[in-house]
Amino acid sequence: MTTTRITDSSDNTTDVDVVIVGLGPTGATAANLLGQRGIRTAVIERDLTVFPRQRAIASDEDAHRVWQGLGLFDEMLTTMSTDVRIHLKHGNRTFLSMTSTDSFDQGVPGMAFYHQPELERVLREGIARFSTVSILSGVEAVALTQDSESATLTLRPVDGGPDRQITSKFVIAADGGSSSVRKMLGIALPGKHIQEQWFDIQLRAWYDLPVGAPLDFTFISDPERPGVDCPCPMGYHRVEFRVNKGETVEQLQTEDGLRGLLAERGIDYDKVEVFRSWGYTFHIRQAETWSRGRVFLAGDAAHIMPPFAGQGVSSGVRDAANLCWKIDAVLTAGADPDLLRSYEAERRPNVVALTRFSLGIGRMVMLRNNSAASVRDGLVAGAAKVPGVSPWLRGMGLKPRYTLGTKGGYFGGTERRRSPRGSFVKQPWVVGSDLTPILLDTILGNNWTWVGFPSSPIPPMLADAGVGEVKLHSASDLATHSVPSGHYVDSEGVLEKQMRKARANAFLVRPDRFIFASDREMTEEDYRRVTDVVVSGVRSVRCRLGDSA
Repeated sequence: MTTTRITDSSDNTTDVDVVIVGLGPTGATAANLLGQRGIRTAVIERDLTVFPRQRAIASDEDAHRVWQGLGLFDEMLTTMSTDVRIHLKHGNRTFLSMTSTDSFDQGVPGMAFYHQPELERVLREGIARFSTVSILSGVEAVALTQDSESATLTLRPVDGGPDRQITSKFVIAADGGSSSVRKMLGIALPGKHIQEQWFDIQLRAWYDLPVGAPLDFTFISDPERPGVDCPCPMGYHRVEFRVNKGETVEQLQTEDGLRGLLAERGIDYDKVEVFRSWGYTFHIRQAETWSRGRVFLAGDAAHIMPPFAGQGVSSGVRDAANLCWKIDAVLTAGADPDLLRSYEAERRPNVVALTRFSLGIGRMVMLRNNSAASVRDGLVAGAAKVPGVSPWLRGMGLKPRYTLGTKGGYFGGTERRRSPRGSFVKQPWVVGSDLTPILLDTILGNNWTWVGFPSSPIPPMLADAGVGEVKLHSASDLATHSVPSGHYVDSEGVLEKQMRKARANAFLVRPDRFIFASDREMTEEDYRRVTDVVVSGVRSVRCRLGDSA
């Protein structure tokens, strides 16, 4: 695929507006987000086809809401399982079971398990909807230069051939933990390398799960051999084991080694098909900075998490969602590029919190002492029976909820008690004039939106700038079943409760569904700042889902 050189309106010669390096879940999500917004984008990918190994198996509500906004989640669901139970087991005793259905009112499943190649297939097919996005496969980035106007990557075909260059205004490096772009920038990736080796087996059973049956993800919390056991959709099964002293990956990959390991989990080697097996060690690392000049790191290129909480893919999707609307604002609305500095400030605190959470799970699973493990089992099982604690513990209340860092972030007002700034606006089903329930994000689009009750209509300055408005009512506001055109009823009171907690009657919602500020916090300066980054409502409508122009 060749690149056509284009001259933009500012007379800066660039091939595209954005280059994405890497076409894994993070890069593919970013490509869809930019394509949806009409941004000229090129994706650089070394491999010619989807990587066949099942590296990730899970995603959560934060990623699902992004994929929903891209119009891809319904197709993803056809090969996903969202009915997931999580167990911690020691010997024959399960000392804790949790459900993953709660999405904290985000309107999507709280967790899904999948076969990663299928997930990537849907994301790549989604990119094909947008004529502004091209994929350059079979090439790798080998050099990078940048100045105050653009960044230029040198690309080299992996199968031989002459180098070529591509120039863009911004680069998103989504090329994984060993990111070549990060290394070119000289950005360090400090952290820890865990020496303990683990061994994974990806297999497929010669039987299907009963229709509608939940998937049971089990942490094997046994000091003798900790691990993970996870049936996956489409008949796939993923089993993980710690490599014990005296064992080697090479020995475990023999037929005898595989038979023995699978037998430990009660799996008959002769009744499954082993696709792949591999050894690995895991890392806990975060880049010293997530950007340099016009280049931004995302996903594993910026942060590598321990595997125990299954947050790798979702964290990369969070990165892409946070970054892409800001790039859109700079390119399309002429926003100050300083807006992009808020990317790391907003995202890093969540990565830190999830890393700690994942490490906590790992420590609980990988206890090496049988006496300590017995004490753990009793304490956790006892806590799960305590009224008030049990629903929180069994409903995955341990996981940190996704909020953005507000220090250095792009938000209005000032920090105050009960401020909703940096939190997701919740996504209920709302009812419009046709009395058909729809999810809130369906009407939010990709632009800034004022979501408010009648007592707090959109300020004229925001309306004049192109900020959208969702005119909200509670079920008690309307005496009849007639809903005025352009108005919506929050029949279950989800948003009403969120606003009441914030002592507000309206939220100004950013394109990534996070609350900029409530009506009680907004100042005249905030109104001015927002008008400088709002993308034209006309363009936002033109580039809605499925429009490739």
